[in-house]
Amino acid sequence: MSIRKNHRLSRRTVLRGLGGAAIALPLLDAMRSGSVLAANESPKRLIIMYTPNGTVPANFWPAGNGPNFELSPILTPLAAHKQDLLIIGGLDMMSSLKGPGDAHQKGTGSCLTGTPLLEGNFAGDGGQSAGWAGGISLDQAVANHVGKDTPFASLELGVAVQDPANVGARISYRGAGQPLPPENSPYAAYQRLFGDSIADPLAVERRAAKRRAVLDAVGDEHRALRDRLSGDDREKLHNHLTAIEEIRNRLDEGVISFGGECQPLDQGELLDPNLVTNMPIMGKLQMDLMAMAMACDITRVGTIMWTRSVANHVFSFVDPKITEGHHSIAHKGDEDAPKIAQNSAINAWYAEQLAYLITKLKAIPEGDGTVFDNTVILWTNEQAKGNNHSRYDMPYVLAGSAGGYFQTGRYLTRPDMPQVPHNKLLVSLLQAMGVETDSFGDPEFDTGPLSGLT
Repeated sequence: MSIRKNHRLSRRTVLRGLGGAAIALPLLDAMRSGSVLAANESPKRLIIMYTPNGTVPANFWPAGNGPNFELSPILTPLAAHKQDLLIIGGLDMMSSLKGPGDAHQKGTGSCLTGTPLLEGNFAGDGGQSAGWAGGISLDQAVANHVGKDTPFASLELGVAVQDPANVGARISYRGAGQPLPPENSPYAAYQRLFGDSIADPLAVERRAAKRRAVLDAVGDEHRALRDRLSGDDREKLHNHLTAIEEIRNRLDEGVISFGGECQPLDQGELLDPNLVTNMPIMGKLQMDLMAMAMACDITRVGTIMWTRSVANHVFSFVDPKITEGHHSIAHKGDEDAPKIAQNSAINAWYAEQLAYLITKLKAIPEGDGTVFDNTVILWTNEQAKGNNHSRYDMPYVLAGSAGGYFQTGRYLTRPDMPQVPHNKLLVSLLQAMGVETDSFGDPEFDTGPLSGLT
């Protein structure tokens, strides 16, 4: 059956089943943007992977340049995906060199926002303090653009973040001073995303009916009040009522229809997500969940925050000889060869996790290819070199072409262009995801996209 050019279904369209239960439709051609769609057109996706405490530059940067490069010891676990990588050198996190806060606070808050921190009371090193980041983050800017057609605009996951709310434990922001916390438990995240889909249908419908009844009653009261108002008050109330209607609509769409590549996830034995020793298992569960969310088209934007800024977790599961916390190891001098080797091993383990995520996405068929073909993953950090708090020549890796937008299989560096702000990379990622903009973050550093990536 063909779809008429002027008819487009919303991703929020639902089927009404027995008893009025709502079942979300799978992704259909009629739900995609544009009036005429190619049979193999698929949505683009953005995933961001954050790891803390900088890297070991001597063991991170590849040898060679352009397409003729050799993976470094830290990046060697990505060898099977070498042609899918775009390794970018020579970028400086200039926006993090301004404003309040210590080096780690500034780097974490600025890595996805491209803005300095706000003033605040989060204690940092050397008696310094800071508040939250000063702007919207890359993932949320993309979510605002592509998230309207999925049940969840974005998905924020964490692995052993283990921290109360502070700037070092947040990378996603709806706006200035508006952080989004990562969900540290894959079990809680799974329940939030799929709870109604895996629960008893009658119990789900009874619960949803009660919530809808409350919202309907509130809506009736608001409409009655609105008729007695005028001017700004009427407009404010109208906006509030619209928000309530959106909540009601989301309740009507709370059940995901499993099928095809969208299948329930077996999470195995229940473990404590806050134990550092469980990081390898929790990390894989979170990546499995992220891949599943993309396969089910629950969201097209996601972040995975591995621990947090200044995290001092002991990575003995990487090497039993590692008995000191990561942050402490990262601060060892370059002459301490054993600690440099341990820090390199920790960062190589993170590269293994990225390789696992890529492999998962490549295993999900989509159109004539895979979900990975239409995805770009950004691997980012809050520091360049852990033992000197440098944020020059930041270690950025892109994996995936975002549907052919980026030209991968290359290592790009810019030795002849000092102080290239990382804001340019953020602009390039926004443009890759279809956001029409030439600026992002601090106006001092938002001078268009990064050249040479496409």
